[in-house]
Amino acid sequence: MSQNLFSIEFFPPKTQEGVEKLRATRAKLAALQPSYFSVMFGAGGSTQQGTRDTVLEIKREGHDAAPHLSCLGTSRETLRELLQEY
Repeated sequence: MSQNLFSIEFFPPKTQEGVEKLRATRAKLAALQPSYFSVMFGAGGSTQQGTRDTVLEIKREGHDAAPHLSCLGTSRETLRELLQEY
């Protein structure tokens, strides 16, 4: 029998309360054993830091994470740095 693969996608939280809620929600959803979690990335860097922080936290928790990247309004150097960090 083949295994169904799926991911769960989040928007990065904008407040500390949102960070805590997302952390609790993610812990519950991890029980479903998704292939990975993905995190949105706002055009023009509007949620860039939140995406970075969320992805790194997911990885520290031991889960695979796939960050969305946007080239709009982001320099090549910044994208290179993000890719190295992830």
